[in-house]
Amino acid sequence: MGERPVILKAERLHKSYRMGATRVSVLKGVDLAVEQGQFVAVIGASGSGKSTLLHLLGGLDRPNEGTVSFDGQDLNRMRSWELNRFRNEMVGFVFQFYHLLDELDVLENVFLPTMVSRGIVGWLATRKAARERALKLLEQLGLQDRARHKPYQLSGGERQRVAIGRALMNEPRLLLADEPTGNLDSTTGNGILKVLERLHQAGQTIVMVTHDERVARRAQRVITLADGKVKT
Repeated sequence: MGERPVILKAERLHKSYRMGATRVSVLKGVDLAVEQGQFVAVIGASGSGKSTLLHLLGGLDRPNEGTVSFDGQDLNRMRSWELNRFRNEMVGFVFQFYHLLDELDVLENVFLPTMVSRGIVGWLATRKAARERALKLLEQLGLQDRARHKPYQLSGGERQRVAIGRALMNEPRLLLADEPTGNLDSTTGNGILKVLERLHQAGQTIVMVTHDERVARRAQRVITLADGKVKT
């Protein structure tokens, strides 16, 4: 079996933030290549730059130096509307604290990315298909009976599965997960990891950051981040 194409590449990434009178360097020249279909875990202690790296890979932030390229396209060269489209269509984000909207029900939270990307006229034309896809995702995640519940009526594990459904709504080529089990007990977290493993087996490219070695070992490949650099 030949090598799969590299879908995501970071080269010489530097990122620093100003805190009062001082500048804090978080990333200090990170290189990373992710092949299509890989499940990569980035592990590191708190403050090692894991979440910062994930934000750069997903186009949520820009590096001070270096490049992030997706499928050969440099994110730094994208205009703001192109970057918005990239984040909406190519990347799915899963966060530790779910970031679900309590005023929407579970089904609405899942199809929200499609609604946002279409505009009013486009949404009216695609609403039926989007609802059907959202319901199918909820069924796959074992949440079909929760479609009309509000997020605050769910357990932490259920909320994280809703967040995964939302991240998958637009069929992204890349799934980025930031401490997806960090807010959950070990049994519930294990259920979330099984969901990610099934997605990987189906061909989904995943980059997950975690501080937990046991969680990282569930991935296909583990990269250690220490003091703002990839540890070799």
